[in-house]
Amino acid sequence: MKVNISIQDVNNSEKLKEHIQQRIEKLRHVYDEILSAEVFVKKQKAMDPSPKIVEMHLHVAGQNLFAKKEADKAEEAIDTAFEALNKQLIKFKDKR
Repeated sequence: MKVNISIQDVNNSEKLKEHIQQRIEKLRHVYDEILSAEVFVKKQKAMDPSPKIVEMHLHVAGQNLFAKKEADKAEEAIDTAFEALNKQLIKFKDKR
């Protein structure tokens, strides 16, 4: 599976990348036919302490899943976006 992670204007980018990789591995346990994943983490505005926005795209056979979440901390936004994608993956898997 191809994974593309883009982090803009957010501190601790290496730590966030590791966190995202761990969450993607958990999604692969739910549905192992994920073709690719794209994750974008950015601040809403350039000012600090601006809310962080996370956009996630999962590409599975015949379907593209998407979640966009916002939170004060990047980790919180990542976790809520992954929870939303987890629910979408379960629904997609059940329909097949």
